[in-house]
Amino acid sequence: MEPPPLPTGQESRIASRRRTRLRPVKLVTTGGRFIQDGTTLDSSANGARILRYEARPLPARIVVFDESERTLRAASIVWTDAMEMGVRFAGPARAASPAEITRLSGRYYALPD
Repeated sequence: MEPPPLPTGQESRIASRRRTRLRPVKLVTTGGRFIQDGTTLDSSANGARILRYEARPLPARIVVFDESERTLRAASIVWTDAMEMGVRFAGPARAASPAEITRLSGRYYALPD
């Protein structure tokens, strides 16, 4: 069960936030299909703030593919504000398989199968 939303401007982080250096990510469906590219602006053990490149609807639950570390991490979207969004991680990161890496970062990754 999700906690109730806090009033605007109230801090709700459980873990401390750390800035990242423009870490590229890809937003993926829980079924493994590419949705759109983004950049992690800052993150914590429990979530991240992501700049996305398209203002289009997203499913409530996604997977974040970290291109630098080549890991996948399930997440829920907690908030969106224009081109930024906050996600809460649903578990630990796992290493992407070679097939997943090729599908998500290889040539023509954004084209449907």
